[in-house]
Amino acid sequence: MRRRPAAPPAIRGVSYSHTARWERISRETPDAAGLHAGSARALSEALEENRKLQGRRGKCWRQRVKRSRADRMRGGRNKFGPMYKRDPRPKAAEKSPNPSEWSIKAEHPDPYSTSPDSSLAYPYTEGCLPASPQTSPMNPTVPSLVLELLSCEPDEEQVRGKICAYLQQEQSGRGKLDKPRPFNLLCVMADQTLFSIVEWARSCIFFKELKVGDQMRLLHNCWSELLLLDHICRQVHHGRENSLLLITGQEVELAGVASESGLTLSSLVQRGQELSHRLQLLQVDRREMACLKFLILFNPNVKLLENQAFVESVQEQVNGALLEYTLSTYPQHLDRFSQLLLRLPELRALSNQAEDYLSSKHLSGDVPCNSLLIEMLHAKRATAI
Repeated sequence: MRRRPAAPPAIRGVSYSHTARWERISRETPDAAGLHAGSARALSEALEENRKLQGRRGKCWRQRVKRSRADRMRGGRNKFGPMYKRDPRPKAAEKSPNPSEWSIKAEHPDPYSTSPDSSLAYPYTEGCLPASPQTSPMNPTVPSLVLELLSCEPDEEQVRGKICAYLQQEQSGRGKLDKPRPFNLLCVMADQTLFSIVEWARSCIFFKELKVGDQMRLLHNCWSELLLLDHICRQVHHGRENSLLLITGQEVELAGVASESGLTLSSLVQRGQELSHRLQLLQVDRREMACLKFLILFNPNVKLLENQAFVESVQEQVNGALLEYTLSTYPQHLDRFSQLLLRLPELRALSNQAEDYLSSKHLSGDVPCNSLLIEMLHAKRATAI
């Protein structure tokens, strides 16, 4: 009686079903030659079937990860709510509209007087501020951290296009006689700019290392400062005392703002212009402005931080990089670093006053409730109690 050969040792990657298939083929093989041929075929077929099975499992696994990754972040499920979900309506506009085709001047001629070519006055592709001619990216004296912070800056052209598309879609949904008031229109611009600031923070270095809770606390603390700094950065580049440059690239006369907005808002705008003028005298460049944004965002004095040591470490690193940059790039101005830091308390004081004004307008019903602007305002006021 011919003995049936034992099954070959288990092969890595071949399942138990393949071993059973080997035994079945061994029983059906009539002779030794056929046995070796059958075993080779069985092994080949088993490996091929296992490869296809693993491929299907890998595909299913990748699909599950892709579906679950959308609502998960470092530290757990995304609990930021609408702060991390941009309104999907602007996505319907594939092409960013030309600001010259949709002008605020046409809707509000009194408060928004603008020159014929002022809608394209802001060169977004170059960023808010020109880089110093002494500090090219190839300059070895520029600290690597400063260059890395600058690389996190959003594309201004894309930001402008998204906001213009949103405003245009909002306007098309209204009747021709239903025109928004100038202040409400500015609030919508600020709200959409705030979305871009949150997106910037989420994508920048260091911030991604924090848990969602700490991310929320940092943004709740400084959202108004970052929003005001974005506006001031634009005015520093604009360089005109009697007009403002909006995020849409349009120019607004200060006289029109004063006549339409009242004394409180006019005073805030004027103080913002004064702060812009001081930064303009310093000739602050884009790298310094990027460092200031990180110093504002990573504030270790924020309450209830879980990883306060990490936030403090980031602030120290950015402070050191900014100091090294100012000393190496502007050696003739030894107090430049301190002059830049002195602007931060002024910015915070002005942003607090702007929050108070926004809160009063909200209570009087002049600001929509369902906006990120008001959500962040309520969140900051709640944590301050």
